[in-house]
Amino acid sequence: MGRTIKKEINLNNLKSGCSPCMSEVKKMEQKISNRKVSEIKIEEVKTIVSSMFKKD
Repeated sequence: MGRTIKKEINLNNLKSGCSPCMSEVKKMEQKISNRKVSEIKIEEVKTIVSSMFKKD
């Protein structure tokens, strides 16, 4: 038996993601609501990021 070659997958280039990841992306997009990154306050960024790690 031969060894199989592992493929390295760059997750940043995928066009779609898993269902839990995509739902988190949608939640973040709603919280950001089409604003520029420079318009979002630091405290708001902390809240958004910490909400990803909370269990609902």
